[in-house]
Amino acid sequence: MPTYGKNNFKESNVNYLNKDFSALKTSLMNYAKSYFPDTYRDFNETSPGMMLIEMNAYVGDILSFYIDKQYQEMLLPLAEERRNIITMAKMFGYKVKPIVPAYVDLKFTSDVNASTLNPENVDYSDAGVFNSDVEIASSGNSNTIFTTLEPIDFKISASNDTETIASTTEAGLASTYTLSRTVKGMSATEKTITFQVGIPEKFRTITIPDKNVIDIISCVDSNNNEWYEVDFLAQDKVPIQTHYTEDINRDSAYSAQIGGLDSSTAVPFSLTYKTTPKRFTRETNLDNTTSLVFGNGILKDGQLVDEGYIDLEQIGIVIPGQTNDLNDFVDPTLGDEYSTLGETPNQTTLTITYRVGGGINSNVPSGDLTTLPTPLPTATLGDSTLTGVTNEKPARGGKDQEDTIEIKERAKAFFSTQNRCVTKEDYEARVLNVPSKFGNIAKAYVTRDLPNTGLNEEYTSNISRLNDDISLLRNKVESTKLTLDFAANQAGVNFEATLRLIRDGWFADPTPTINQYAIGSAFELLATSSDSLQPEISNIQPPTINIYVLGYNNKKQLVGNPYANQLETTDSLPITLTSNIANYLENFKIMTDTIIIQDGYIVNFGVFFDVIAEKYANKQKVKLDCIQKIKDYFRIEKMQFNQPIYKSNLEYELMGVEGVRSIGHVTITQKLDYYETGTDELSESTYRYSYVIGDGTVDINNDGTPDGSFTNENNSGADGYGYKYDFQTALSDDGKIVLPPNVGTPTVFELKNPNQNIQGRVR
Repeated sequence: MPTYGKNNFKESNVNYLNKDFSALKTSLMNYAKSYFPDTYRDFNETSPGMMLIEMNAYVGDILSFYIDKQYQEMLLPLAEERRNIITMAKMFGYKVKPIVPAYVDLKFTSDVNASTLNPENVDYSDAGVFNSDVEIASSGNSNTIFTTLEPIDFKISASNDTETIASTTEAGLASTYTLSRTVKGMSATEKTITFQVGIPEKFRTITIPDKNVIDIISCVDSNNNEWYEVDFLAQDKVPIQTHYTEDINRDSAYSAQIGGLDSSTAVPFSLTYKTTPKRFTRETNLDNTTSLVFGNGILKDGQLVDEGYIDLEQIGIVIPGQTNDLNDFVDPTLGDEYSTLGETPNQTTLTITYRVGGGINSNVPSGDLTTLPTPLPTATLGDSTLTGVTNEKPARGGKDQEDTIEIKERAKAFFSTQNRCVTKEDYEARVLNVPSKFGNIAKAYVTRDLPNTGLNEEYTSNISRLNDDISLLRNKVESTKLTLDFAANQAGVNFEATLRLIRDGWFADPTPTINQYAIGSAFELLATSSDSLQPEISNIQPPTINIYVLGYNNKKQLVGNPYANQLETTDSLPITLTSNIANYLENFKIMTDTIIIQDGYIVNFGVFFDVIAEKYANKQKVKLDCIQKIKDYFRIEKMQFNQPIYKSNLEYELMGVEGVRSIGHVTITQKLDYYETGTDELSESTYRYSYVIGDGTVDINNDGTPDGSFTNENNSGADGYGYKYDFQTALSDDGKIVLPPNVGTPTVFELKNPNQNIQGRVR
């Protein structure tokens, strides 16, 4: 008879859910009573058999605990051991910080000579440029040191910089000016350490003994080769920032990097990326020290293999893909299998410069950093020297090492970001996250143009209609006496845009316009057979990401003009800034996305107000308070692309001004107060708008009508910077909301000159 099978199965009286000591003990006792009733009956607590049962329950309890604990330590929300939390944070891509530094705005001053030709101006050729890493010690604790993170450049200025007369001549003219510049500082001091490296080693790890390392400034070997820090060793492109003083293509922070006009916006650094095998990644150890981890590659006979370095195990063997093994093949699914993760140091000396500092004690109060270093730093450009330093605001952000809860939460947040741009909000956040040293970006707005297949469906389904459009277009060209040869030489538009123009019937207007320059290109594309039209229409372009950007000038006014290049003005964003944005986004965008960076529109305006004051109120004070309230309401930091103006909210804010009894009216306008029958209007000398009128065409003469084309002689000397807009017709039906222009290009409302363009009356 077989002893197996369904009929011979004997159910075991074992409960596999028992995990603690008492449950396991009870289960073992019941098991002994059930299966060994005649063998053992003494279940007294002092009997030897109970000792064995309790010892087995003890071992089972410990094993269950370790199994539960190990599984718990595998989950980030439940993990408790710091080692496991740091390891899982690395898996999510988050780097644990051994210490967090404090940051502060340091205001430096320098005396610069006045211009010999015009003492009212500063001689900026005499102004100095000082390198970063200027160290300022705390007055309260000399061990707390702050280091500047960017050059101190007195040749450029920002909205928070000042210029005051320092001394005058006997004639009362200014002889020197005191300039102030504000730069970022961090609670840190520099240190240098060297390491001797012998034979090559895969993923060589070098540990810096200091426990409060903030970051690595540089790593240079004995051959003066630079090693670059990367987020992960597979990253072969590293960002390179070049200050304009080191750029042969730029002689100032205001000059473009590649051609073009100088801008009114300063861009101190240009951003590029470099592909290099000399790279390392930085890790924080359990004892809070910092290690540098290098790659796994090495040179073979002094030659590069496959444009990279080979693995150590591959030395002396044949690498697939080389000319000496043509019969071999490389599996296309292997991807980067035969490349390496960067070079490892070999028979050299590494000099590592790093910063240490930070901590909770580095949060010094305002006015604490007032002692210049001795000796004074020397300017790399100019002859001026530093005369003073202070921190008008306290230092903030310094703290000791991250605890386990902070590491958990930041690792989860880092995992959700994924460091890639997919949505509209991703691109906007990335653009606004570009460091200010690469350009002062004020506003960003992103739109996505998806592939348009509607034209293909519309025109391929009705070829006869398309032929009719061709015939109409041919007649139009002949009626306006624009020959095909002339039209073909003019600026054209792309094929899909031409089809839209035909579909919308714009050519029915016989008046020649700029758009008619596209007729030649349209005729060339359309006057073909329907067979050749099919592939042209069906050609689907990849998605296009349109990024509209505006910047700040040194007065914290918006800068941007989509037509500035054609008009030869300096109102547009500098080429260096847009190039920096494009290079910055290159590592985050989806491969199929095409990025186009453009200037947005700026709609400048003024405000008229009429309020009735209380009988007891000082009308002059009420007026000044109302003007200040309007300034605060329209602070440029609050205004965004395509954001309407809610007049009702502004009226509510004015009603909150002390002494205001009621509101007569509030007018948002570019010139006339259209609520009044009088002649109140904004002064042309303090308010200007530019060449773009409401339909998107060009108004060179600034008379409200479109002109012919962009010509240098027609706009020479013009310096407008706004968008002409009819605020009266832009009101909503209830008159409470001013709607932004709807012309395709995003627009920002800006009260550019509040001191001149806010006018009011208090009755």
